[in-house]
This record gives sequence, C-alpha cells and structure tokens, in this order.
Amino acid sequence: MKYYGKKSLASALKLVLNFLLIIGVCMFVYISKNVMSSNDLQISIFRKIGIYGLFFIGSISLILIVYNLKKIVDSLVDINPFIRGNVKRLNSIALECFIITGCYLINFVINPKYVEFNLITVDMKGIHTDMEFFIFLFAGCFILILSKVFEQAVEVKEDNDLTI
Repeated sequence: MKYYGKKSLASALKLVLNFLLIIGVCMFVYISKNVMSSNDLQISIFRKIGIYGLFFIGSISLILIVYNLKKIVDSLVDINPFIRGNVKRLNSIALECFIITGCYLINFVINPKYVEFNLITVDMKGIHTDMEFFIFLFAGCFILILSKVFEQAVEVKEDNDLTI
C-alpha cells in the first residue's frame, strides 16, 4: 500500500478531510442559526451569547484544524511533506488545540451543568467524560513537538538540497 502520492492512503485521507470540512461548516451554520434563534434555552441572553461565543471560537478552531490537516495531506499527495508551510500549519494546529482547551475550561466555569465535575460517568446513555480538555491539551503539546521535529527535518532537507 502506498502511503503518499497519487492513489495512496494520503489521497483517501484527503477525500475524508474534504468531506469533514464540508460537513463541519454546514453543521456550524446549522447549529449557529438554531442556537441563536431558539427560545428553548431557559437562560439569559448574556449567558446565551457567552456560550455561543465559546461555541463559535471552538468551532472555528476545529474547522481550521481540519483545513490545516487537509493542507498537510495535500503536501503528502504531492510527495513533498518537509516544507516550511507544514511547520507553520502544525504550529497553527497546536495553537487551535490550546484555544479549544481554553474554551472547555471557560465553559466549566460559566456553565451551571458543570457544578459537579465527573471524571467519568457510566449510565444508561453510555460513557461520558468531562476530560475532553485534556485530550486537546495533550494533542496541542504533541503537535507542537512534532512541528519542531518537522522544522529540523526541513532544515536538513534544505541543507541537502544545497549540497547537491
């Protein structure tokens, strides 16, 4: 199985990311329209705006993560992954993960549902955890380290390109 280039795993992943990007944008628009126009939520307009603001920032960050991943996969399809653009994209993805972590933490403070923090809950609805912010925090840290590895790989590649 080919991992990069045309007709490879990277090409299939590119299609999946394109689909996710389209679905993500459509869901963002749909949810935004319904949340702001709905009167079902029995909360004040200020709290509604605050919660929507967190949703907006988190959703845009998620969409940007998928977009940047798509651009990185594009470079794999082109068989040229070690470029400065991918280092910037990885740094951007890490920042977006940290922004999402911040949104989760702020939501814990302003949302009355989180009066009681549950590490993990198992009930009739399934398994639920309030630890999502840790996932994004650790993902952001890992991706930041990965961007530094990519940066070194780009420097080695550029040095090798100059010596040939």
